[in-house]
Amino acid sequence: MPSKKLLLILVAIFAFSCKREPFKPNSTNALPGLWKQLADFPGLGRVRSFGFSIAGKGYILGGNAQSGFNSHLLNDLWEYDPVADHWTQKADYPGQAGEYIRGFVINGKAYVGTGFGQRLIIPGDDKPQNIDFWEYDPANNEWTRKANFAGEERESVISFAVNNVGYMGLGTNDDYSKNYKDFWKYDVAADKWTRVADYPGQGSFGMIGFALNGMGYAGLGGAWPDVAANDFWKYDATADKWSQMADFSGDARAFSGYFVAGAEVFAGMGSTLAGTVDDWYRYNPETNKWLKSTYLPGPARYDMINFTINGIGYIGTGNPGLLKDFWKFTPAKKD
Repeated sequence: MPSKKLLLILVAIFAFSCKREPFKPNSTNALPGLWKQLADFPGLGRVRSFGFSIAGKGYILGGNAQSGFNSHLLNDLWEYDPVADHWTQKADYPGQAGEYIRGFVINGKAYVGTGFGQRLIIPGDDKPQNIDFWEYDPANNEWTRKANFAGEERESVISFAVNNVGYMGLGTNDDYSKNYKDFWKYDVAADKWTRVADYPGQGSFGMIGFALNGMGYAGLGGAWPDVAANDFWKYDATADKWSQMADFSGDARAFSGYFVAGAEVFAGMGSTLAGTVDDWYRYNPETNKWLKSTYLPGPARYDMINFTINGIGYIGTGNPGLLKDFWKFTPAKKD
């Protein structure tokens, strides 16, 4: 597989591995919450994996087990039990092994696809991005092929589910020279994709995207040739409309970590135009404000996984160094 012409200004070649004192909030920032280190991920250290949660369990899927854009692409799936703080390997992903696989969870099942895979081994096919799409049923530990993603082949998409409908789109191509803005919804019952309103923001890859209180949210990220974004948008699925919200208050960045915890979303770390950063922020949709939050007392990183279980956020793995550490964040109650 050829090396990728990634925007080096957006992906840092070093990390600040020193630990930082926890952020001490003032009255405006209220109580930030608590980080705690958990058992290390037992699989290969990896980057650009996909994290999701179903029924009180967390999952890590695929990724790349080599640094930079050398290739040791993965298709393994691991399940995390937060009660036992224990990982168990599950059925391998039957699609192309790859990084930047993404998806959403609907009715207790995961729906995943796209990403940068191994299609170069197919004669006459020079596109390494994938459009195959799969359903994972944790009850039976089984995978089922579904209708291909309807947009062009791509990687580093955003995805979330609102009211039992999946949404996926944006992303980029192999050499990061395309900024896809198209957005699609997936009907599980009909196994059908339909195009909806394009994303109007600056970023196209390495973005954050999540659902909260019946709305979708997306923002930050990078775009060809030299954009690092901090704009932030809300998607109303009923009206099929995007509305601009308050800009992210930290430095513009891509490949950040993020999770919903309580009634807020937390986003942080990632790559700015200057390098890897370690700061974290929280967004309250009621006040439409970003405020600074607690620093993770571990290495700064990008290309990490994240998911939420029962109102608690989890992050781990990532660049640089094929990290295997794993952390949880419990939001503190407000006064």
